[in-house]
Amino acid sequence: MRIVVFVVVICLVLTAAGGCAREAPEQALAAYIELWWAGDYAGMYNLLSVQAQAACEEEVFVSRHRNISEGVGLTKLTLALNNCTEGKLKYQLEFDTSTVGKFCQDYTLEMVEEEGGWRLNWDHCHIFPGLTSQRVVRVKREMPERGDILDRNLTPLASTGTVYEVGLVPGSLSPNTINSLALLLDREAAEIESLLGQGWVREDSFVPVATVDSVTWAQVRQPATALPGVLARARTGRVYNIPLSLSQTIGYIGRGEAEQLGELAELGFEPGDLVGLCGLEQACDRTLAGRPGQVIDIRDENNNTLSVVAQRPVIHGEDVVTTLDLRKIRVMDAALGDWPGSVLLLDFAQGDIVGVVSKPGFDCNLFVQGISSAQYEELLALDSAFLNRAFNGLYPPGSVFKPFTALMALEEDVFEPAFSWDTPRQWQGGSDWGAYQVTRVIRPPGPVDLWAAMRWSDNVYFADLGLKVGWPAFAAYVRQLGFEEPMPFALSYEKSQLGGEEGSVLLADTSYGQGKMLTTPLHLALMYAALARGDGILPRPRLLADEAPGQWLKTDFDQDNLELLDGVLAYAASDSTALAWVDSSTVRGKTGTSEISRTRQIAWYICYFDDYLLVVTLEGDFSLSSTHAVQVARECLNSGIREKHLGY
Repeated sequence: MRIVVFVVVICLVLTAAGGCAREAPEQALAAYIELWWAGDYAGMYNLLSVQAQAACEEEVFVSRHRNISEGVGLTKLTLALNNCTEGKLKYQLEFDTSTVGKFCQDYTLEMVEEEGGWRLNWDHCHIFPGLTSQRVVRVKREMPERGDILDRNLTPLASTGTVYEVGLVPGSLSPNTINSLALLLDREAAEIESLLGQGWVREDSFVPVATVDSVTWAQVRQPATALPGVLARARTGRVYNIPLSLSQTIGYIGRGEAEQLGELAELGFEPGDLVGLCGLEQACDRTLAGRPGQVIDIRDENNNTLSVVAQRPVIHGEDVVTTLDLRKIRVMDAALGDWPGSVLLLDFAQGDIVGVVSKPGFDCNLFVQGISSAQYEELLALDSAFLNRAFNGLYPPGSVFKPFTALMALEEDVFEPAFSWDTPRQWQGGSDWGAYQVTRVIRPPGPVDLWAAMRWSDNVYFADLGLKVGWPAFAAYVRQLGFEEPMPFALSYEKSQLGGEEGSVLLADTSYGQGKMLTTPLHLALMYAALARGDGILPRPRLLADEAPGQWLKTDFDQDNLELLDGVLAYAASDSTALAWVDSSTVRGKTGTSEISRTRQIAWYICYFDDYLLVVTLEGDFSLSSTHAVQVARECLNSGIREKHLGY
């Protein structure tokens, strides 16, 4: 208390002498900079000298600081004093911005004593040197060139090319122009008229209607340009040179909303910029997009640049090389034909996805060029055109799961593969099954061992094996095979599921691929890769060439059992009498069908040969069978898909 009283008394004495708590000029400047960083522009104005306030109204001062600070994306302001001589301060400000990053500016400022304190004899140059009341600060962005998406042979899948912007000049239209152009461009006349009704449109304005690629422009150029008031401008744009069935994998770009920018917002991208919206375009956006360049400059009243305050150079996007082979994909696309479904080609040694197609698909170019409402409605009317069936389609695996039931039974040593028995047409695994029975397919009469049961896809044989394994062991093996496990993959995917609770009926049904088990073509490909490799490893699926090959999961299956199953699958596809025969004795394969509803089913065919593994998945009604899936695979093989260097 004595010390506090003493300090107060001393201050009172000094105040009477005119000297207590006098603020230094540099302290006044520091307070001013703190207010600037905090966005308190009115508080800043209160620290200006009378002369400075007379020269600049508060409203102008506040709005100018706010607009410039927000325009350059000011995030932090740091003051560094150099010296103070007779009220003149020399100092430096370090600006942290979201546009050009960090930059520094040097200043000299006169301080004056007014009303018992120091005030800033401010001018516009104390925002940025060289700025006056008549000059303005502008922030200009230079957008980067987007990188290409390439196949493994460096063939462009998505690239920058020439597109044509077709539009109208309102003052030159004839009565029939709008309707005729609508027919040529597959647009609604009302949609075009609404574009012409925008507030900015004048008689001599160019009003963009649609953007088309060079192929489409070549088709419509002559009739379109013959219409009064129709003009076209060539410019660069995103071009996709892929089958429609590859669209979900490659994706497309479009004008992004704020919530779609993600990490790109940190790089200077803004709402309305072109960004990846799905597929690899989105997954690789940070690599493909690059970084916008920014320039902060000072301009005169005629918009001439007088000086550059700071800049960050544009960084163009980098190309992304995939593991895909466009030549093989075109073969797969042709073989799939009009079937809804997917075909997946995997290099099982490396885990490379060499080819993938999914139908129905869509034209990625439509979204870049400006899809019409009618075109979008047509896509929505299709059966899930935006679903990548190879990665996101969840289906019961049906009989293509039977090799893994056999593998579990071998591991548990609950049967002898060579033992054969004559499975009944209908069968029950227990007296508590009530009226439910497992029905096997029609096959040649007589007993079957593991090889024959696999060849004829005998449901009863594998339902019995599943019951011998038991639910706890069966569920443990399924988890070992990756069900419900996250997968290291570049794109979105669905996890495989083993649903339901323990019970003999469910176990029997699940053992031949029905029950409540759901999986994707991608996951089944990786499971079969463990057989094809002979080491029980499910490889990491690769879509990007710069990803290192590796394993996703390592199972504990015995190598002898893996080799035995390899031989069983070779026998299942060994000659023309086998369901899985595809005109080649070197192919291992398995067919399957599974019900997905009362009216719909899936047809499967999975085979492996050389270094490749092929998965065919078709969707249809109950007239669909696995023979249709085998035929698609046969067409792929006969068209040379197993060749290492497939020509056009």
